[in-house]
Amino acid sequence: MSETKRTQINIRLSDTELEKVKLSAEVLGLSVGKYAKQVLLKSKLVKPQLPAQSQQVMIRKLSGMANNLNQLTKLAHESKAIDSHTIDSLRQEVNALWQQLGK
Repeated sequence: MSETKRTQINIRLSDTELEKVKLSAEVLGLSVGKYAKQVLLKSKLVKPQLPAQSQQVMIRKLSGMANNLNQLTKLAHESKAIDSHTIDSLRQEVNALWQQLGK
């Protein structure tokens, strides 16, 4: 005996997102509805290892490090001297963040 389906879920997608879903469904030979249902029911959620607040702190740190790296790259392309202390300092920051992520 099959279970009666009584609930409908509506989602909003951009044109690009909808095209991606349609293409994925087509590749698998499914309707958009059946494809979406399979994706929803078979997906596995992964619990984040870090609380949201810690994630935000690390994202800000990574953003700052990426900015520093971009500035160093720009200086290198302009053939300006980059002192090894600056690079070592950035390397230490990256290593410290990696250690935090590994906990």
